[in-house]
Order: sequence, then C-alpha cells, then structure tokens
Amino acid sequence: MPRKVRQILQGFYELAADPFERELTGALNEFEQQAFNNAEQARSNNIQVRWLETLRTVRRTRPDLVPRFLQGVEAQLAAIREPSATEAERATQRNMAELSLIEASEMDESTTLAEIGSRIEMRHSLPIYLLGQRFGVLAGKPAFDAEALPVGPQTLCKILRVAAANLEISSEHRVLLYRLFERQMLAEYGRLLEALNNHLIKHGVLPGLQYMPFRSPAAPQARAASRPADAKPVEGDAAPKPVEPPDARTTAQTPAHGRSTGQMPAYGRTTGQPPAMAREGGEAEAPLPWLLPGEAAAWAPAAPSASPVQLPEFDQIRDLLTSRRSMLSKLSGGGAQAAPSGPVHQPAPQEVQHALSLLQPSTATSVNMGGRIVPRTVAHLKQDLLAQLRRSAPAGESPVLPDEDNDTFDLVGMLFDELVKDVRPSSQASTLLTKLQVPLLRVALSDKRFFNDSHHPARQTLNAVAETGAYWLGDDDADGALVGKMQGLVDRTLRDFDGDMSLFESLLKDLSSHLQTIARKAEVAERRHVEAARGKERVAQARDRAADAVKEITEGSELPVFTRTLLNQAWTDVMALTSLRHGDDSPAWTQHLETAKKLVNLAKPGAAAAEAEAPALQKEVAESLRQVGYHEAESDAIAKRLIAPATEAAVDDAASRTELLMRMKSANRLGTTEKPAKPKPEQLTPEVLARVAQIKTLAFGTWFEFVTNAQGDRVRRRLSWYSPVSGTAMFVNHRGQKIGDQSIEHLAIQMANGQARLVEEEAKVSLLDRAWGAVMKTLSGFGGSRLKEAVA
Repeated sequence: MPRKVRQILQGFYELAADPFERELTGALNEFEQQAFNNAEQARSNNIQVRWLETLRTVRRTRPDLVPRFLQGVEAQLAAIREPSATEAERATQRNMAELSLIEASEMDESTTLAEIGSRIEMRHSLPIYLLGQRFGVLAGKPAFDAEALPVGPQTLCKILRVAAANLEISSEHRVLLYRLFERQMLAEYGRLLEALNNHLIKHGVLPGLQYMPFRSPAAPQARAASRPADAKPVEGDAAPKPVEPPDARTTAQTPAHGRSTGQMPAYGRTTGQPPAMAREGGEAEAPLPWLLPGEAAAWAPAAPSASPVQLPEFDQIRDLLTSRRSMLSKLSGGGAQAAPSGPVHQPAPQEVQHALSLLQPSTATSVNMGGRIVPRTVAHLKQDLLAQLRRSAPAGESPVLPDEDNDTFDLVGMLFDELVKDVRPSSQASTLLTKLQVPLLRVALSDKRFFNDSHHPARQTLNAVAETGAYWLGDDDADGALVGKMQGLVDRTLRDFDGDMSLFESLLKDLSSHLQTIARKAEVAERRHVEAARGKERVAQARDRAADAVKEITEGSELPVFTRTLLNQAWTDVMALTSLRHGDDSPAWTQHLETAKKLVNLAKPGAAAAEAEAPALQKEVAESLRQVGYHEAESDAIAKRLIAPATEAAVDDAASRTELLMRMKSANRLGTTEKPAKPKPEQLTPEVLARVAQIKTLAFGTWFEFVTNAQGDRVRRRLSWYSPVSGTAMFVNHRGQKIGDQSIEHLAIQMANGQARLVEEEAKVSLLDRAWGAVMKTLSGFGGSRLKEAVA
C-alpha cells in the first residue's frame, strides 16, 4: 500500500475511533441499565436469574468489546486494496447462504443486524455514496458500494456481531445490544460521515466531488447536433459519475424585463434535443426505473416528456384565445368588451415587471370574495396588478394592459387552473403552486418561449413542484425534509427572482438531488417488501406440500385428537421447514415422513413403542418441535405423551393433554399469512376474466390509478409484485411503502368497474405538459378546423 494512502487511512481510523468508542460505550451502559430493569420486572425467577447472569457476564467481558470492534474496523481499512470477490462469486455465496441450515437464534441476529444496517444506510445514503466513491480512489478500484464500505452500516454491523460474541451472553440478549447500538449510531453516524468525507477532501481525495442527478437519455448524435460548434459543454453532459465542478458556462443573458427578443436565453439550445448524461462509451444514462416516466422532469432539469406535447407558436395560441373569447361572447349574448371611459395609460413592459416584483414577496395564497375565503387565482393577481399600476399612472388616466399581456395572463391562468386539478385542495402542493403564480407570470410576460419550449427552466421548475406535490406528498406525509425543501425552493424564488433564468436551474438541481435520494430509498424499501412477499410465497408452497404428505399418511386412520392436531399443525410445520432447508427429496424429509408414520401407528389402540426405540423417537420429536417455535418444556411434554404407552398415563394426564392440545392449536404457525379473499364466481364475467389475463402479462413496476372515494379523488399505486401461484398482487406507493395486497381477480373487477386503470400513455407525458395539452384542447374547440390544425 502506498505510503500516502496508508497515512490517509491512519488519520481516517483515528478520526473514526473516538466516535465508535463513545457509541459502543454508551450502548453498553444503556444495555446494563436495561438488563437490570428487566431483571427487576421479570415475571418469573428463571427470567430474573438469566438477566442477572447476563449483567454479571457483561460487566466482566465488556472491556474487550471496544478493542475488538476497533480491530475489526482497522482490519477492514487495511484490506481495501486486497482483491475483491467477483460478482459471480458473490452471487454463488448468496445462493449458498439462502440454502444453508442455520439456527433460529442465528437467524434472529442476522435479520436484526441486516435491518439495522439498512435503516442507517437509507438515512445516510448520500454521504455513504460519496464516501464509497472516494474509497474507490484510495483502493484503486471501482467505487465501493454501501455493503463493501469499511465504515458502512452493514460492515459495522458484521464487525459488531463478531466483537459481541466475546461477551458470552445469549443470542436474544445480544439482539438487545444491537438495537441499543443502532440508537447510538442514529445520533452520531451522520456527523461522523461528514467528518470522514471532509478528512478525505482535506487530503485531496476527490475534493470537488458532487452528486449529479440522472437525466433522461438522448442520442449522442442528436445531442452533438444540438450544441453550437463553438459552445462549451453544458453542465450535466458529463458521465453519471462524480466529477469536479465544471467551469461556469458562457451563455447569452436574457434581459431582466421587457419582451423576448431574438437573443437566446441562458438556458437556450439550438434544437429541442435535451442533453443526456452519457456513460463512458457514449451510452446514455436512463432515469431511475422506479419513477414514473413522466416524473423525469421532476428531478432532471433538462428532461423532456417521453412523448412531448406538440406546442404551437405564441401567435397561433393567441388566435385560438381570440376565437374562444368571441365564441363565449356570442353564447352569452354580450357584445364586444366596452372600452374604458376616459384617458388610458398603457404601461411599458418595465413598469409591469416592476409592479409584479412588488407583488412577488406576498405570501397570501387566498382572497376574500363576498365573505368567502377562496384560493388566489391569476385573475385576482391581474386585479392587484392594475391596482398597483394605478398608483404610478399619470393623474386621471386608467392603466390598461396591452392585448399581448392580457392574453398572457389568461393563458397562465388557464394553465394553473388545470395544474391544481391534479393536487389536493388546501394541500402543501396547492399552496406552493399558488405562490409561484407571480414569478411564472413575470417569466411568461418577458419570454414567450415559456409556452412552447418544454425545456424552459421555469417551466420545468413548475412541473417539478406540481409532480412532487401530486405524487410524492400524501395525506399522511411525514417527510418534513421534502416539504421543507419545496418550501425553500419556492421561498427563494419569491425572494431572489428578478428575471434571471439561471435561478430556476439552480433551484431545480437542488430539488432533483433530494428527489433522487428519496427515489433510491423507495427502491430499497420496495425491494425489501418484494423479497418478503416471495419468501412468504415459498413458505406457503412448502406448507402445502407438507400438508399433502401428512394427509396421505393420516387419511383413513382413526387418530386421537391430540395426535391428529400435532400432525396437521406442528408436524406439518416441521416438514415445511425441512422442505425449505433441504428439499422434498432429501434424507431429512424422508426421515420426518417415517416419524409421522410411526406416530400414526403408536396412536392405534394397544400400540406402544419399543423400549429401545422410544427414547430416540421422543428426542427426535422434541428437537423437531423446538425448531418451529415450541419451548423446551412444551416440546418434551408433547413428545412424551405421544410416545409413552397409554397404560402409563397419570390421573391428571387428561387435563395435561387438554392443556397441551390448546397450546398447539393456539401456537403461531410457520409463515401464516392472511390471503386476500377471492371474489364470488358470478363476479367473474368475461370482461373480468379478460382483465385477469391482461394483468398476468404486466411487468412488475406497472403503475395503476385508483379511485379512492365517491368524489372521484384518485391515487397512484405501483404493482410491485404478484404471485402466479396464489394470485396475490402487492402494491406500494411512491415511497416504496407497502399499501396492501389484493387478489388479481379483485383488481380485474376494479378495472372493469372503472375504479382502477393502468397509467400508460399519459404517464409518459409530464404533469405540466398534460395540463398544457388540456388548455390547448379547450382552446382548439373554439377555433374551427383551421386552428385545430395548429395544435395537431
């Protein structure tokens, strides 16, 4: 290992050692206190003795825990340059691990530590990612993922497990220690990661590393053609890997006020093709697969809709708007709008912009109309603007906006009216959209490309806020960080926007980075739910096979209730567990089948086990029952009563059998889950059956939209997984949180009744493009065939 790398790692270790020692010491102190409290509150003498023994043992062995833990961290750091296992080797190891036989207590520890590591990783995913990139540089390898990072949560949990084995306490008590360690880590780990990243930055390891959000792909040829020959690379056209901050790009500036000119704005490109973040070799990087296709614009500043709406020029839109006004005037029986009486004052563009800048900081999102509080609209803003202009107009003259500005106000108002239909009234998203009305009006008045350029940064910012509010913020949303991020974005827009479009690009980049992190957390959460569902499916199949095997043995036999209950429940679970671990053709499976046959024979009147065979058979039954959750005393008692000759039954044996029988019936079964109810046969109409067939062809990850109430409110859910065997479909929300299970048949019935539908083509268009498409459809309905062709 090079000397400089060794020095950097030595400082890295010294920086991490103190926090780890504090966290472990705090966890041990809290563990001792908790052990003492558990001993005091124990409900039996046996439990109290166990906790007191654990307390004495920990006080004796705890001095070795911290040194062993730090030795493990040091060993991980020292080995970063050693050859790592290939992906094929890791896959083989994972497969072998899934099929290995492990003790129940070991499983509890493994599961607990895996959950702890995953939770900490989700909470600190970005600094862990950056640290992994820097460790890749130190090791001369590709970037370290979270599992391979020497100070990553998963690695620390493995080191803790090895160190905690020296405490000489039971597995269930070690699990308590792990959870107390997690509590300490949650408070300190974030600050530690920041300090470790700063240490590597100080020593020149990727000092300018920053996280670049993904953007939707575009062909390299189109991207090259879209850039002028003499233009510098646009920020974001780099590969999707950590890069040093690029030089500030040289772009033309848009005037702060006034009408748009032939000069391209700062964000402008010569064609409609957006830049894409290309990998090495020219392959374009796709957006996160977990997001809806239309959500790409919510986190990628330059990402267009997959199927962008064809947008006409502003003059064509004005023609449509004029036709609409004329038609509505005729339908209402009114004549042309009366001209204002007296002298009028037509303000210059700079005056309009200045008046709007005075209204921009206002946080009022509602107005009082006839004693009723209603949301503020663009029409209300127009009235406020005219009132503001009246103060600076020449004496005796009334301010009148130019026709072009009036049309702009009407179009922006129609756009916001359509957008708010997709968000809940009085929600955070609705409030934020209302606050953006003034800045977006100022953009539309000064730059008419806002209406027909889907890559306009102000347009994309508006879409990001709308989609984030509509899809990511639910009724019970508890993500204060996301709400705060959106509020900060909007507040900064109100405070700082004065015509500079680069502000929107900066704000959108900030929001997109946050959304990218949330999307990755959602992927991780969804993956866990899918893995759990698949595991339950395998357990259910194993139970069905075991139940069929037991049924074949017991069918036609008159068995006592005690024996039949044991075979149908406890022994079925034993065989299901054997099937999962060893398979149905294994010697263990055959042995358990033979044992079941012996138990059936022993239950016959007058039958008894051979004196030499009885102890071994009793031991086998007791040990097997303990594997599926029975306590030692219970399993021994059940085995004894199954195998002991009936002639040895005590007077109180009937009561004891009854008690054991009730315990068996109430015991938790292996992998027991409630299956969604199946619909009645008469509900399975030909249309429903066709929908069932359609659902079975859908890919995992397909989005559905469900009607949630009689008012027609809708919510989107992701079909995360479904089982072809049981016909169960699992849905998650945008955050990867499981919403529930339902049968495929019930989902098909909802689709047939219009209560659920696939989100397909419209999901490929951003929320703002869909809203603008609805505006254009409304306008084209008044414009006749000639004008309809303009928006076709």
